[in-house]
Amino acid sequence: MGEDDDIPKDGEEGAEVVQFPGGRHPSQWPSEEAADQETADDVPLPFEESDPAAGDYEPLPEEDGRASGQTFDLDERRAGVPVDQDAGGDELNGEDAAESPPTEEPVSDAPAEEYEDFASGASSFDEFTGEDYIKATTQEYQGLADAIANAATEEVEMQAVAAAMPGIETGPLGFEDVTGEQPKSAVPESRGPSDLTLRIGSGLVLVALLVGVLVLGGFWLWLFVLGVVIVALGEFYATVRRQGFAPVSLFGLLGGVGAFVATYLAEGNTPLAIAAAIGMTLVATAFWYAVVPRRNPLANASLTVFGMAWVAGLMAFAIPIILAPRYRELVVAVVLVTGTFDIGSYFAGRAFGKTKLAKVLSPKKTLEGLFGGIVTAMVVAVGITYVDWFGFELRDGLLLGAVILVAAPLGDLAESMVKRALNTKDMGAILPGHGGLLDRIDSFIFSVPACYVLFLWLGLLA
Repeated sequence: MGEDDDIPKDGEEGAEVVQFPGGRHPSQWPSEEAADQETADDVPLPFEESDPAAGDYEPLPEEDGRASGQTFDLDERRAGVPVDQDAGGDELNGEDAAESPPTEEPVSDAPAEEYEDFASGASSFDEFTGEDYIKATTQEYQGLADAIANAATEEVEMQAVAAAMPGIETGPLGFEDVTGEQPKSAVPESRGPSDLTLRIGSGLVLVALLVGVLVLGGFWLWLFVLGVVIVALGEFYATVRRQGFAPVSLFGLLGGVGAFVATYLAEGNTPLAIAAAIGMTLVATAFWYAVVPRRNPLANASLTVFGMAWVAGLMAFAIPIILAPRYRELVVAVVLVTGTFDIGSYFAGRAFGKTKLAKVLSPKKTLEGLFGGIVTAMVVAVGITYVDWFGFELRDGLLLGAVILVAAPLGDLAESMVKRALNTKDMGAILPGHGGLLDRIDSFIFSVPACYVLFLWLGLLA
């Protein structure tokens, strides 16, 4: 039994006539064997022109007047409203409309123009030419030919690429590595003066200035020390500002000048004059932040007062030493012992330094350097007692050496702590090889107040 055995044929019970383009439903076609037999016997085929239903749809039962010869207007066909042909309705096929069996018109929701094109066999692609096709397919490639032409004329700069090879360290791979060409030897840069030469040169300049003001007199020496202190204090405030803080630098600098002036006029009341200057700076700074709102007022006010008290307040103890009758001998003694301590520590640390003195605060300082500075400073402190110009006894020299050997390292470590907190290497760059003036006088900041107390106790200031 084939696939079509269950399909009823025409005339059989259950058969249903279905509209099919081109004629009858395939189920109504004769089988190949029957067709061959009928042809052989010259039996007329079921598709002869004499058959009134050949090539046409099987008529459906009349419904809504569609089989009575009526026609439909185009707009009213969709609504299913019949239109009388005599009343001016459109004819389906002209004069042959009455002869052709009426068929059911498809109902479409498309616009009228599209339906007319569909009914007449017209298509929107009829107007689509070959030129339109070329334009549509090449639109997204506009400018591609120009871009290719420009790329062919551009010069491409070759660059090295990074490559990792087994057994070879990772690094930039140059074209000489591939081609075997040897790079030209670089011309050695001319070396400038070494760091040691710069340090010695800057130190000699400071010594020359100090000798000059010592010769000129006490006021010039006071003015020289004041200038050094103001520059050093300005370096501190500039470093703080670079770290994002906003101290009132003007109040700090004015407070430093006030400390020197008050100490110069105090005539023996040096600690009180310095304390008063620090107190006035604190009051002015607090009033400023109370009137003018600023961010982080506590931190900025603290840095303002701290810088003034640390640099200017402690260095102001040099004023009573400058005002002493034998100020030249005292000043030279303090400078020699403190300076030789720094020099001895520097050279001993470079030559023998291995053990870190303060790994957190100053990684470059070593115990060997400290020991070398102590030995050098003590030798100088004892040596000046044999020079009559100083007028020191051996006891005075030993005490001076001991005081400076305690105070100077503390002053150096204190500045290292500040620089570490501010994440900076040098406070300034005014002295080549040294950094800033504050980096140069850091040992004196603690040595000067300690020597003031010692000289006051020995009666050398009267």
